[in-house]
Amino acid sequence: MQEIAKQLQSLLGPRGCLDDPNDIAAYTSDLLALKTAAPVCVVRPATTAQVAAIVQYARKSKLAIIPQGGHTGLSGGAVALNDRDNDSDSVILSLDRMTAIREIDTNDNVMIVEAGAVLANVQTAAREAGRIFPLSHGGEASSQIGGNLSTNSGGNNALRYGTARDQVLGIEVVLPSGEIWNGLRRLRKNTAGYDLKHLFMGAEGTLGIITAAALKLRPAPSYRETAFVALAHPQAGLEFLRLLQSHVGEAVTAFELLSDTAISAALTLSRVRFPLQTRYPWCALIEADTPSSHFDISGAIEEALSGALEGGMLLDAVIAQSETQRDEFWHLRESIAFAMIEDKSALLSDTAVPVAKVAAFISRAEAVILQIVPGARCVPFGHLGDGNIHFNVQRPEDMSGDTFKNHWPDLLDAIVKVSLSLGGTISAEHGIGRTKQRIFSKTSAEVELNLMRALKAAIDPDELMNPGALF
Repeated sequence: MQEIAKQLQSLLGPRGCLDDPNDIAAYTSDLLALKTAAPVCVVRPATTAQVAAIVQYARKSKLAIIPQGGHTGLSGGAVALNDRDNDSDSVILSLDRMTAIREIDTNDNVMIVEAGAVLANVQTAAREAGRIFPLSHGGEASSQIGGNLSTNSGGNNALRYGTARDQVLGIEVVLPSGEIWNGLRRLRKNTAGYDLKHLFMGAEGTLGIITAAALKLRPAPSYRETAFVALAHPQAGLEFLRLLQSHVGEAVTAFELLSDTAISAALTLSRVRFPLQTRYPWCALIEADTPSSHFDISGAIEEALSGALEGGMLLDAVIAQSETQRDEFWHLRESIAFAMIEDKSALLSDTAVPVAKVAAFISRAEAVILQIVPGARCVPFGHLGDGNIHFNVQRPEDMSGDTFKNHWPDLLDAIVKVSLSLGGTISAEHGIGRTKQRIFSKTSAEVELNLMRALKAAIDPDELMNPGALF
């Protein structure tokens, strides 16, 4: 192992290879804090050429490579776990030194960034150029572009802008052979053969290492309205979403559905305020914006809210009167996810169903959960606008965390079964990683798995790229 680290240091320099256990410790876990195996070392290339050199060396040495982004994953896809025979012969490849924003072109509305660039920094650079990069989620302060693309991250604005793959014109990838594919194309239309970039987005580093991306930029909004509303039930949320869209069309950027149990979890954290005077069974955080000075978006939103309140579709509503109040609304929303992560016994899930089936999904999932564990606290929340409801579950108050964890497999199977019965998926924005392999293989069609395995075998025949993820 020392010889491997020594040779990699010769390729990358002292800052580019870490083999001291104290230095490696920061790279051996993610938000799930899963039990991990220590890699031989952590390699931190500064250029795409150095990534290629690492891959070429790893291929000759039969050394597995585990790409790692900003440590915000929730599926264990970027850590080495102890349940693999070859974990002792793996290196973690961190792109935290490849953070450059290579170019911003506001004529082409494109930004070329390296894969280690932090999402929040990319958003800031876009704003400073008079544009926006609309991918947004609770981990944006530390998550990296490469990780977002490798898991096809979703986030809060997928309703309007789509998932991470929809924000990309082209990518640069180091292949398992060590070759560099420069696919940083800026074209908005291109029908010349396979669209190869989509092979690598959502592949979780199993087919190659994304080192840079050409990202789409959008016009910056001139006007934005953010509201927090109360609902009697999830179906009312869907009805209001459709009413809202009839007033402002695709200007609706976010529609977050929040159960009262989810809000209760958020309120246990500091600096979280509930914006209404009364608690309700369900609430929603909505946002719409426009770059046009000719569109009275404020008037349209107010008219929609007024009609929904008068018709009983909404029970209460408040519009953010300042950027500070808007931030408070979103802080409440994001605090739900942080509260769930802090509760180490809570079951986290990431399913999605067709938007029209969200209410049925929540109702059926709650029913089966309470059959398995009476007294369990169901904590559904998330992106109603794209059907991605995080149906999380906390232990009964009189049950220990360890006892509740023993129920996790049955609970997750039950949630997934409901999702699939409604035409849904087992993972909407966090990927499969290493924690969902069992259920992925169990619930996927054999023809789909065979296609994926054939791609893996063709592109990475030595199975050195993130082994243990997906399959």
